[in-house]
Amino acid sequence: MFGTMRREPDAAGVRTIHRDRSVAEAAQLLAQPGTGALVVVEGEADGTVTGLLTQRDIFRAVAAEGPEIYSRSVWLITDPDFPAVDIGASAQERLKTFCERRVDHIALMESCRISAILSIWDCAGQDIDKDIGQARTTATPQASSHP
Repeated sequence: MFGTMRREPDAAGVRTIHRDRSVAEAAQLLAQPGTGALVVVEGEADGTVTGLLTQRDIFRAVAAEGPEIYSRSVWLITDPDFPAVDIGASAQERLKTFCERRVDHIALMESCRISAILSIWDCAGQDIDKDIGQARTTATPQASSHP
């Protein structure tokens, strides 16, 4: 879809893990606050992206293969066909990708580089905040149920 992908070197909040690291190490990184997904790379930290790894991927691998999966390399459970959308995609296009792929995280791409990882909650929160803001500006005082 986007050709050879790379992580934007200064992409804020995008955590990476080398494809040869252990699933146990990935689980430790994913347990840190604010980390919902890891970009799996080959080479340097801003090297070629080989996939996206989430907590759900680890849960599925443990359920299928047992706890010995924790000692194996991350690339064994990483799907290289991860969902990604262009940075210019609308909120509706992003939510559509979440629904069609049935995932919790997608990569936000700028050209062939990952600029961010979005969770479904990031997108839902943006839409809700926008809708609430619009509702507050258009509601009359008598019709508003919010203070």
